Amino acid sequence: MITKNRGQFKLKLSDLFPIQDRLLHLIFPATCIACKAELSASDTPLCPFCINDLDYTHFEKYTESTTLEKLFWGRVPIEQAYAHLFYRKGGSTQQILQELKYKFNAELGRNFGNSIGNILREKKEWMDIDVLVPVPIHPKKEFSRGYNQSAILAEGISESMSIPIHALGLKKSKHTESQTRKGRFLRWDNVKNNFSLSSQTNWDGKHIVFVDDVITTGATLESLIRTVLEKYPDIRVSVISLAFAA
Repeated sequence: MITKNRGQFKLKLSDLFPIQDRLLHLIFPATCIACKAELSASDTPLCPFCINDLDYTHFEKYTESTTLEKLFWGRVPIEQAYAHLFYRKGGSTQQILQELKYKFNAELGRNFGNSIGNILREKKEWMDIDVLVPVPIHPKKEFSRGYNQSAILAEGISESMSIPIHALGLKKSKHTESQTRKGRFLRWDNVKNNFSLSSQTNWDGKHIVFVDDVITTGATLESLIRTVLEKYPDIRVSVISLAFAA
């Protein structure tokens, strides 16, 4: 502690940190990941204008089945599905996903997870969730990225909704090729029999919500849900994703 008694002036060393943060921001100003406008030191990674202009799905307002829920019809049984943003190639959502996946921006993922949780905790159909399960990625991919982006999203949702996360026991057992340029059937062939479930899980009778970063054809989640239902046929399954390529 730095203390000066004359004139009743006292200064703690911790008081200097906000000054240091402002100086760093002055030298290395942060910019919005979408429009590249300069951000204030207190802003999130997106400026207020870009946050308002994002392509939100507004699925929480639907009274009938959404296009995301219909994606799984006839494939695997799910209770409900929610995506926060629509994915459009070249749009802001694509930039957000790239930032989250490849630029180690965990803060961005947690912020969006918080936003999703704040929306869904007001909806009665999402109030009986027992556990959040991030969609696993292969350990090699997680090592190269530094984290699992779906787990980061789940952390933000968990914080807002006070729901535990269970990431143990469910693993991606094969290191598959990127799904980006694959069609629906090639994606399914790429991920089928791709997940394994250990004895560490105990999900009998639970409502499980799988958390993913982006859903395109739904092939990854279909494979994952099939794997889990083989061991726990009586569980209820729902899905939350940051983005959906409608």
